[in-house]
Amino acid sequence: MKIGFDSRLINHPGIGRYIKNLLDFMLRGQGKEENFTLFGRPEDLTGFPAAKIVNYQQPIYRYKEIFFAPFAKYGVDLLHVPHFNAPLKKRMPLVITIHDLIYLKISGSAPAYKRFAAKRIILKAIKNADKIITVSQNTKNDLIDLYPKAGDKISVIYEAADPIFKKITDQQALEATKILFGLPEKYILFVGSLKKHKNIEGLIHAYSQLKKKGLEHHLVVVGRFHRQEKQILEKIKACRALYLGEVSDNELVKIYNLADLLVLPSFYEGFGFPVLEAMACQIPVIASNVSSLPEIIGEPKFLFDPKNNQELAQKINLVLTDSSIRNECIKNGQKISAEFNWENAAKETLNLYRELKS
Repeated sequence: MKIGFDSRLINHPGIGRYIKNLLDFMLRGQGKEENFTLFGRPEDLTGFPAAKIVNYQQPIYRYKEIFFAPFAKYGVDLLHVPHFNAPLKKRMPLVITIHDLIYLKISGSAPAYKRFAAKRIILKAIKNADKIITVSQNTKNDLIDLYPKAGDKISVIYEAADPIFKKITDQQALEATKILFGLPEKYILFVGSLKKHKNIEGLIHAYSQLKKKGLEHHLVVVGRFHRQEKQILEKIKACRALYLGEVSDNELVKIYNLADLLVLPSFYEGFGFPVLEAMACQIPVIASNVSSLPEIIGEPKFLFDPKNNQELAQKINLVLTDSSIRNECIKNGQKISAEFNWENAAKETLNLYRELKS
């Protein structure tokens, strides 16, 4: 079976993690008669020597990629598009991965015309797909609400943290990262794009209230800046938090290890990579009690209402000041992070391909 995989988004901060790790583990577990053809920039795909690479650099969300995609002419038996931007004309069995429906669920996520176009493209992709992978039960439920007939096509295959994220005991390496970024001795960490639905403003409000009451910890923010959200960056600077922008995974793992707490206060997540990444680094994690996050966190005591900044402040304070709660939070994270792994995700995805072609 010749499997085509659209790999153009491999450098995306979220979907890119999915592509990189899924391909890595699938290529390790592929059968003798299974071959992968990866479509994307060759320089981005050098880590997959076992696959055939096709140079395909058409930008996403453009009419050319959905009307004139080149996949069919390379003779693939099956195509996996790891996003909703699948070709409008179906020429072979199609698998798509839907990570979230943020464009449809969050009104301010994009201009109205983009949301309108996204809905049409998503619906067409759902109808064309033979199999649909969602990365959480929450995204599956959202899809069924949008298009009830899709239910029988959908398989929930959970993601995992990249294996690079783990506990680090090399104190010299940690100290070097602390100096490089000017990290404070004690800090609360946020990791994620600077977008409205990530609710960084709610975290800033809770953090500011705690600082007024004598909190010693600082706030450190890591993630991609979007020009249309410059007011969020202004608020980060106004509360005297440290904004690091995007950093490499080699540095991010050490930034996790140095943190005292990760907070993910999002109004909506398709999955929530930072939760599992921080857990793998054995730091405590608290997150909002909406969308996919309860599926990952599991324990209700480490969840909060993202619309209630006072509750968020109380949860932060509790984990930072109560050693028994903190240790319980860390142990909960260790247990959960071990349950999510890319080997299982790759195996389930390969089995889905095989089922489709059998």
